[in-house]
Amino acid sequence: MATVIGGGVAGITAALELADRGYRVRLFESRPRLGGRAFTLPEKPGQLAIDNGPHVILGRYREFRKLIRRIGTEGLFDQAKSLTLGTVDERGQTAELRLGPGFAPLKFPLAILRHGALKPGERLRALLGLGAVLLGAGAKTDGEAWCRSRWQNGGPRRVIWDPMSRAIMNAELSEIAITELLRTLRMAFLGSGREAAIWIPKAPWSEIIGDAAERALVDAGVYVSCGTRIERLVGIDERDGRVSTIRFATGTPGHTGTGPYELVVLAAPWQQTARFLSLAAPERQELDATRLEPSAIVSVYFESDDDTGLPELDLVSLLGDDPFDFFCRRAGAPRGQFAVLSGGGRGLDGLSVAEIGERAREQLLAHYPGAEGIAEARLRVTKEARATFVCRPGGPTRPKPGPWRGLPLLRLCGDWTDTGLPATLESAALSARMALADLD
Repeated sequence: MATVIGGGVAGITAALELADRGYRVRLFESRPRLGGRAFTLPEKPGQLAIDNGPHVILGRYREFRKLIRRIGTEGLFDQAKSLTLGTVDERGQTAELRLGPGFAPLKFPLAILRHGALKPGERLRALLGLGAVLLGAGAKTDGEAWCRSRWQNGGPRRVIWDPMSRAIMNAELSEIAITELLRTLRMAFLGSGREAAIWIPKAPWSEIIGDAAERALVDAGVYVSCGTRIERLVGIDERDGRVSTIRFATGTPGHTGTGPYELVVLAAPWQQTARFLSLAAPERQELDATRLEPSAIVSVYFESDDDTGLPELDLVSLLGDDPFDFFCRRAGAPRGQFAVLSGGGRGLDGLSVAEIGERAREQLLAHYPGAEGIAEARLRVTKEARATFVCRPGGPTRPKPGPWRGLPLLRLCGDWTDTGLPATLESAALSARMALADLD
């Protein structure tokens, strides 16, 4: 018998992997649905269902793609054959980065040399910066220092590195350990053009992950219990990590918690995982990861019955220092339905929902002066306060996915563990594979 605690991407992946290995599996999730931090908000009268953020993936997300292929939803993405990313600045000047099909490292130089948002001299410096991705950097080097040492300030930073940091790391260059960003870029762009492409969903995330995952888990024989809150693990055996009791929250029906539990996989967020372990064994030092600094994603969804005059591209980088970083439209959606998002919530702290919506409207009108339909569009604002965490230079040590402190029957996984990647959907799926890799 194996018990998985947490029903996000890591927990779903772990439960299916265990079921495939012949384990009888139970999965407990505290929320009323599966999917973790990628989910669809409840519909409101007269409004479309929206996600808690316009999540996208890269074609190179191999482990996450294995998961969605397994649960039958890989076809719910627009599977682009190569990278296309639009840009627009505060003066309304637009450009595109088009990679083209084929081997990505051979296509990037030509794409950069044609990039209309960069001046000729900046294009050459940008090429040097992309070449430096292969060299890596020290773990204590922040993104700002790296850009300065690699002559990337000015146009290259504004057009390439700032958007990359906000999209992948959900934080500013000055905040991040550049080694995490460079590692992700090597993974994404040292393959085919299709692997470097951005895949945009064609359906809500409740269809991509939540509902489909539950069906796949049940079909695999996994017992799934949503809305089940766990307080702590009790009686962790110091020899092998076997858990004697899982203490469920008061009012959780049908669960006594009596063990022993042969194998427990903790796939919950880092704050909950630390609580489970520190309460179960107070003599142990708490997970260093409890000091990880959360980073928010703020999204504003627009809905208009008319064509607002915005671009046909589904993903556009909004250049500049304004709080919103990207324009995103669900693949195949009407032109009047789209969102803008702010990675890290820059400049939005302390603002009301109405004020955030108006900031988004004002920024879009500044970037697209002719898009007058934006003024009448209906707005809905979402904020995922703990969407990711900030990978700071010399930051807290993240535990490796796998046995907790070498105890084979108690294992950790999650996008916050040290997979070598920042907190992404790929990191979550990869962490589950890594956590169970040596399991008999």
